[in-house]
Amino acid sequence: MELLETIKSRRSIRAYKPDQVPREILTELLEVARWAPSGSNTQPWEFIVLAGETLGELNRAMIERLHSGKMKPEPDEDMPFSFPTGLYKERSAKFYKKVLAVIKMQEWYEKSMSFFDAPAAIIIVTDKSAPQPWWLFDIGLISQTIALTAQNYGLGTCMVGHPAAYPKEVRTVLNIPESKRIVVGIAIGYPDWDHPLNSLRTEREPVEKLVTWRGMAEEEEKK
Repeated sequence: MELLETIKSRRSIRAYKPDQVPREILTELLEVARWAPSGSNTQPWEFIVLAGETLGELNRAMIERLHSGKMKPEPDEDMPFSFPTGLYKERSAKFYKKVLAVIKMQEWYEKSMSFFDAPAAIIIVTDKSAPQPWWLFDIGLISQTIALTAQNYGLGTCMVGHPAAYPKEVRTVLNIPESKRIVVGIAIGYPDWDHPLNSLRTEREPVEKLVTWRGMAEEEEKK
């Protein structure tokens, strides 16, 4: 798949076939993704790949957390969680309007807490000694690289924030030491294109609304 088409066609997959993803393919994918850039080549990422009963155990723990009603985030990183406002709220509202036309909100919460029933998942962690705040950018870079590389193998992905919001459950099930910071989860598997959740399409703002040009007019005048 051509790079530009890969970037433009990537979308978050929220329904998967039950087919297991071979370990060899996940290894190849991460072999490629590890070439993502990082500040001063610190490479502040580590991966925990889940499948089978281990993934099922984590999903059950996360669903139990949801049903307990104790949903206040407790992230490893001391940062406030806030809801979108203004323009960001408008964009988010458009998305959830499409979601609620497909499934009920309770089902949505349960799916998002359990990696959308994907057959595999990747938890990205970083050591707490990683330089602040650059590790956050670096994890974003490698997460996108994983998502794009996955398409080459016919796989779909979805970034999942709940492992970072509720790290206690993740740390307990996976025996992750306190020295590691849980940053993000990635659902990964073969997309179920017949599921209505995968028919959702989101819009992107046009470039004209996003870019402020400085100095380009002068360069054009010189031509």
